[in-house]
Amino acid sequence: MHLNVAAALIVNAAGEVLCVKRGASKFASTAYRWEFPGGKLEPGETASQAAVREVSEELKMNIRAIADAPVVHHEYPEFTIDLNGILCVCDDGCCEPVLTEHTEYCWCAPDRLAMLDFAAADTAILQWLRERTFGSFLKTKLLGRAATFLDTCTSTNDELLKRAEAGAPEGTLVVSEVQTAGRGRLGRTWLSEPGQGLLFSLLLRPDFPPEIAATLPLVAGLAVTLALRDLGVEAGLKWPNDVLVGDRKICGILCEAQTSAQGIEGIVVGIGINVGAVPEAVAYRAVGLDGRIDRLDLLARVLKAFESLHERWSTGGLPALRAELDALDIKRGNPITVKLGTDPTEGISRGIRDDGALLLEHPDGTVEPILCGEIAQWD
Repeated sequence: MHLNVAAALIVNAAGEVLCVKRGASKFASTAYRWEFPGGKLEPGETASQAAVREVSEELKMNIRAIADAPVVHHEYPEFTIDLNGILCVCDDGCCEPVLTEHTEYCWCAPDRLAMLDFAAADTAILQWLRERTFGSFLKTKLLGRAATFLDTCTSTNDELLKRAEAGAPEGTLVVSEVQTAGRGRLGRTWLSEPGQGLLFSLLLRPDFPPEIAATLPLVAGLAVTLALRDLGVEAGLKWPNDVLVGDRKICGILCEAQTSAQGIEGIVVGIGINVGAVPEAVAYRAVGLDGRIDRLDLLARVLKAFESLHERWSTGGLPALRAELDALDIKRGNPITVKLGTDPTEGISRGIRDDGALLLEHPDGTVEPILCGEIAQWD
């Protein structure tokens, strides 16, 4: 036996999910899906077109189709199923469907969209869904309000730098599922398996001098740390641009400037967070969250924390964030080895100075500010 099954995801003009219609009226045995054929198709009508028609008729909703997903074919020993998915938008301002007797459907929160077969079957539809539904997570005034979700790119910094040069506004966000040439500080490569990372870049349009802008990676690191801790992850900031959980890295940050003859026109803040499994090659120094945190929720939390910190930092610099810096600096008060070029120097971390310098106490008690270098962690 062969079944043609259709499913319709219905959103409003703001991208908020109203419902997922996957049921057949008056047929209890086919709950949660439409079945075709069976006397329900109009002449020349496809399964997904019938889904739109039945939603309009049964739920009294004025909807239109946005896009079809490619048919997903399932084979079982006793039968085969072709799943026809369609994305629909309701333009008449209704906030919920009108329920009629025998109508079967299920509600779906935005963060569950990726679990729907017909959405995951087509990258373009899933990208559209993420962009439209991400707003339901956001709690910011500016950051992330202009968002683009990509399937793949060389790096989100590359993509956003091009958009910055074309005049993209402050707060523009680019997110990608895959980076083919992701990079970190000092020319290092950023490794992340598809679906296992939260990879994004944010555009800022600063009106402060370069010496203040140089401390921006610390602000971004604080935002990620606060967002992770808000979700119960014991994260800490590691100077100058990492976030750790325990002694392994969960997040890296790379800031790059868009410049002109007039100076800095924009700063792209690139952030990579390991939310799933990490590649085996870096497991000794990197850690993930095993997929237990929703990526859109985490992204929204990072942007919310970043916007709050940025407002204070842009007027008061790092001194305005002193409480957070001291509390979340994971190396403060601990023995460390600082790499200055090829020469390692040992001492005690005494925190981060107002200009972003690491304060290193030497064995003789003198304290040296380190503006350029890194804390050796795994080598």
